[in-house]
Amino acid sequence: MKYIIDSANYQEIDEVLKMGIRGVTANASMYLKNNVDFYEFIKKYTNEDLEFLSGEVMSESLEGMIEETERLIALNNDIVIKINFSKEGLELCRLLHKRGIKTAVTLIFNVNQAIAAINAGADYLFPFIGRNDEIGADGLSIIKAIQDIITLKGYKTKVVAASIKNLNQLAKIALYGIDYAAVPYNLYMRSLDHELTVSGAKQFIEDFKKVKKEYK
Repeated sequence: MKYIIDSANYQEIDEVLKMGIRGVTANASMYLKNNVDFYEFIKKYTNEDLEFLSGEVMSESLEGMIEETERLIALNNDIVIKINFSKEGLELCRLLHKRGIKTAVTLIFNVNQAIAAINAGADYLFPFIGRNDEIGADGLSIIKAIQDIITLKGYKTKVVAASIKNLNQLAKIALYGIDYAAVPYNLYMRSLDHELTVSGAKQFIEDFKKVKKEYK
């Protein structure tokens, strides 16, 4: 499983990209929170060597979404067009699939939505784990079922786990064969920590200093 940073904070993104994070994704709420100009954000990360970079289309009409898509493609011909799940979104997904433009359908909450997006030609699905849990559904079971169907049928669509709230969820989705995790900065940093790693490194450093002293 590969990590994508789920953030619109430049400092967070630039820090984790240095550590091997494979891509960048965000949403309208994140752009607003960080006071980020959307198109400047896309321009900045177009210049990075990323495996995955998404750009949202937010119009409520098909025509509007097509116009937004054209503007994004003009900035980055390899960008993944991120589409909110809807009837119009599925129609756009199908049109872009025919043109060879990569798409990601987000706000996926159940298997039926996932299958509809796969039929429309989506390259990526963003099923939400934590938000499903908040309404009493089992987010992990749902994303596992989606991945199982893709694996069973041999579909090319890749799953990007989204709305990941804790380390247990992060570990479980890796076991499910999920392709990507859209991981928040704070959760990613927590995933790197372990008290035995810290204490072990400290002991190795202390011992190595003694080794160097002996062989001067």
